[in-house]
Amino acid sequence: MVRVNPRSSSAGRLLAAAAACAVAFGVAWLLFVRTAPGQWIDGVLLPRAQWGGGYVQETILLGPASLVLKRFGNPLLLGLVMVAIIAVGALTRRIWAALAAVAVFACSAGAAGFVKQFLDRPELGVASSTTHNSFPSGHVAAAAALLLGILLVAPPRLRWWLAVPGTTGVSVIGAATMILGWHRFSDVVGSLLLVGTIFCLAAAALTRARDKTASASKEQADDDAVTGLLVQAIALTLLIMLVLALAPDAGVRLVLATAAVGVLTMLVVSAAIWLVRPAHQPEERGGATVPSSEWAQGSRSWRS
Repeated sequence: MVRVNPRSSSAGRLLAAAAACAVAFGVAWLLFVRTAPGQWIDGVLLPRAQWGGGYVQETILLGPASLVLKRFGNPLLLGLVMVAIIAVGALTRRIWAALAAVAVFACSAGAAGFVKQFLDRPELGVASSTTHNSFPSGHVAAAAALLLGILLVAPPRLRWWLAVPGTTGVSVIGAATMILGWHRFSDVVGSLLLVGTIFCLAAAALTRARDKTASASKEQADDDAVTGLLVQAIALTLLIMLVLALAPDAGVRLVLATAAVGVLTMLVVSAAIWLVRPAHQPEERGGATVPSSEWAQGSRSWRS
């Protein structure tokens, strides 16, 4: 019987996911930046301000959005988080995962800035658009990479629960960049896909030298995934409701853009957790390879 190495199959899935994210990143750039309909969609979701010609959204949320980005952009805070990730990795004997997490953050932030310098935004006659390129967003890339890095080094059973505040936080940062007019909706989308690509590549490399992790049954993994998705969806719904309650002047289009960013963030984070879930360790029985869950059920039936 042909036996499949769990690590090889996991690496294959991660590489395929990295390729899918990379292709989606390219499609998002071509659609939103290089075509008139895409530039128009960006302008519809985040219209230019009446005064000054910028994209600052005229809402009461301007102050809180500025405060969020000011706090998050503090280099000392980001440095302390990196040190904490390394410390957790050392204490839990997952130092390779911790180093991979730091690499995901550094590469994502660097790649966002590098790509932005070389991509241009053509003039396509769209009244609500400018030729200034801001694709992708460095702030959102840093936030998403920080979250995925933390999830990579965290124990598997805690990942879905950490994803709830993490997904909400990345969504808030993405919304803040749009409210302040720093970035368009497409910039946030591109950042999430860019980080997803880098994360999957790092996780695939990590499977070759990853620390030992406890195996989990398929039933337990499915239960955790369903619960995690539901809680994330509830948190996102509450966030949108809070925006509507605190800022009735935000407008439907800004709320829709924020909701779309939140949904995409939830999908990227959930896919990342699912892809790096613990492998089901097989057992051998009579020369055949049997999943551990089947072996446990068979053992119970034989004892009875």
